[in-house]
Amino acid sequence: MIDYFKGVYGINLLFRVHGSALYKGSIAGILAIIIYLLIELQWNSNRVSDDLDHPYGVGVLVSSVSLLIIFRANFGYQRYWEGVGAIHHSMSKFMDATMHAAVFHLQSKEYDDIRPPSFFDCDDLNKLNLTRERRRQTEDVSSIYMEHAMKSVVDMEKVHSDPIVDESVASASAHQGVMRTVIESIVPPSPLRKEKLQRSVWNTATKRLMTPTEEEGSDVLKRAMLNLNAFPSSQVPNENFASRPNGQTPPLFLQELAHLSSLLCAVTLSTLRNDIEDKESLLDVYSPGSPWPAADPDKLPKDTKLRFQHRSKLVTIISYWLGLDRLPGKRNMYNVSRPLLVLGGVSDCEVQYLRMARGPYAKAELAFQWFGDFFIREHLNGSMGDVHSAIISRIVQFVSDGMLYYNQARKITFIPFPFPHAQLSVFFTLTMIPAVPFLMDQYCNNLWSGCLLSFLTVTCLVGLHEVARELENPFRNVPNEIPLCTLQAMYNETLVTMFSGYNPDFFWDPDIYNGALHAMAMSKVYQRSCSNETKNGEADRDVVGGSVKRSENVAQDATTIVDDETFRVVKELQDILAKQANEIEELERVLDAEEVEG
Repeated sequence: MIDYFKGVYGINLLFRVHGSALYKGSIAGILAIIIYLLIELQWNSNRVSDDLDHPYGVGVLVSSVSLLIIFRANFGYQRYWEGVGAIHHSMSKFMDATMHAAVFHLQSKEYDDIRPPSFFDCDDLNKLNLTRERRRQTEDVSSIYMEHAMKSVVDMEKVHSDPIVDESVASASAHQGVMRTVIESIVPPSPLRKEKLQRSVWNTATKRLMTPTEEEGSDVLKRAMLNLNAFPSSQVPNENFASRPNGQTPPLFLQELAHLSSLLCAVTLSTLRNDIEDKESLLDVYSPGSPWPAADPDKLPKDTKLRFQHRSKLVTIISYWLGLDRLPGKRNMYNVSRPLLVLGGVSDCEVQYLRMARGPYAKAELAFQWFGDFFIREHLNGSMGDVHSAIISRIVQFVSDGMLYYNQARKITFIPFPFPHAQLSVFFTLTMIPAVPFLMDQYCNNLWSGCLLSFLTVTCLVGLHEVARELENPFRNVPNEIPLCTLQAMYNETLVTMFSGYNPDFFWDPDIYNGALHAMAMSKVYQRSCSNETKNGEADRDVVGGSVKRSENVAQDATTIVDDETFRVVKELQDILAKQANEIEELERVLDAEEVEG
């Protein structure tokens, strides 16, 4: 594929010769000039008949051939864009199947000690009106949204518990100010709240293996560190996800899944560009993070271009004009010099089996079989967790859709433009080379205008026909082919993202926010108790009885909302309320005794 820059009016495009239909058509335009000169200088001076003086007959021919060429060019464009769409659809479906398999694998029992907390298990946190807005270190965090945002343990410097505690409690009275101190003490201390975590999970200062210990904080932090060990590329975020610090490797399931998916894509793409029966498309190992393969063959390294091009640019251009670079031998040299790269490489056994499969379609189906066998076998053995089989079947559907689009692309590359139409368009395109000069001879009164118009008209018609021929097979016509090597490299880099593990922002600590939730509950209990105490000044029996009832309700509310084993202050408050209730009961007995004596 020729990747070009859209300069001013596209003038820069005029200087590209290799792969240009303009310069191919200009050869026919030069022949038209020669014919026009022969007509003007030789034919007109020696002819004895005026049979060709009428321009309308030749004009009808030119119009008819123009429609014929435009029709073929239109179908050439359709085949090109259909090929582009089919190959992107196919790769998209293969990738969807692969990513779904990877996500399902993360739900298996193997990751029970790593999996981040779930909102389903912490539904009460919705009462705190928290947000999930993310922030960068360079952003202003003074807004109320960021103050209420749930923060990840991997990058949080401190936990702001104040904004999520009811501020009205602190401003009601001096007693409530004292209660606020009590409430804040309920929130369990966190090593993340005092200072930035020294051994942050995503800290690039150290690349050694981290083993969580009891001193390293909460259970969520331990899970985050276990995630670091399971997916070691997270230790070096400035590199790619395939990096292996200290020799650590990602899970074997994901490695095998990535390899088989990459192999399936590479085999399908290789069969689209290679139709030579006795020649095999070369597959090689892909190194993640390597530069993208050049889409334009002319931008390849010099040593690579010399494998399929001549040293002289002029010879290369002439070979393109004459179609010599489309011969089977030349195309095979191009395919060998630009192998399709597979993540994890290709073993000798895989190469041998692919060679044993006869025909491009058989090779693609063999790679499809390997991929399907792997994830079905792993699913039956529990590698994809408790995900229902009906959902797992979507992976089969995705891969099947990918093969469907592959066959649509295969239809384009193996079924050429219909021969009768191709032959007809070639014949009448060639007739335009002598016909147009005769037409211009009748319309132009001077030599230079006739030469110029003959050249432009023939170049346009022949060039448009060359565009149709160039685009009708988008997988083989170098350099205007689809950049399969570049697309394969992009596919491989996408597969590598499976090695990243869980999103680091998923590791938020529910215990910290549960403490704030209990603090809010305690503030409400204290407000209710203060309100009750203000109404206990009367010695009336009914009032006393009502105070006992309200005190019991307060104690019951505190027991319901707050866990007395976790929060000592709640227990102390309950004991105080119970003591008050006993004193009120004793006061009731004294009043009853006084009434009996009276």
